[in-house]
Amino acid sequence: MTDHHIHLENRPYTLEALGEFCAAGAARGLEELWLLEHCYLFAEFLPMYEGLRAANPFIDGWLHKKGGTRSLKGYLSLAEQARNAALSLRLKFGLEICYFEGQEGFVRAQTGPLALDFLLGSVHFVGDFAFDHSAELWQGRDVDEIHRGFFKTSLALAGSGLFSGLAHPDSIKIFGHRPSFDPRPHYQALARALSRGGLYAEQNSGVFRRAGGELGLSPALLAALRAENVLVFLASDAHVPKDVGACFEALAGL
Repeated sequence: MTDHHIHLENRPYTLEALGEFCAAGAARGLEELWLLEHCYLFAEFLPMYEGLRAANPFIDGWLHKKGGTRSLKGYLSLAEQARNAALSLRLKFGLEICYFEGQEGFVRAQTGPLALDFLLGSVHFVGDFAFDHSAELWQGRDVDEIHRGFFKTSLALAGSGLFSGLAHPDSIKIFGHRPSFDPRPHYQALARALSRGGLYAEQNSGVFRRAGGELGLSPALLAALRAENVLVFLASDAHVPKDVGACFEALAGL
């Protein structure tokens, strides 16, 4: 069994730190870990966020604290070291890329030269709205409009040809907001786009651990993915070793 989504950002880029994640995974019966980082942690990707920063002071302040705080060179060096080390679990290394329509060329240019095993696309912004940062940011928002924007961006991501998979495909539900319209046609369109593009989707426990609510994908979205034969991979979205493989037994039973 594999955990397909683990972040290293709270640990140094060392083999010792990797050993902590491997030990936690082994304790939960895992055989392989897919490690990644958010692209905004690396200065090389910050130009992609300039429009957001200009439009939204909240995002600008957040990126002043978080953006460019890690070394891409150090991360790639760790991946190379791990490939030549005798670690207890199999490892793959990738990046989680925030998807913005119109930035495909930039992403391709930045990631093309990198020796990575996978690229995971994610939707964390609808326009300049950081929908998954805090519940308070939803105040005064048009829930239906935000959901339509989320589905539109997810479809564009799936058709971009950039990514191996789509992270947390219904993370828009993180703070309990649901659209007044039936989302099933959007689920079906997304499932078809993922199938055409050969992308996997995540069954991710991170949203549940952060905010409670429904564990994993909504049943209607999961059914749509299965109907289109989209691979659905288990993912913890762990940021610390103790969360590796979190809720996998429950997720596997959905």
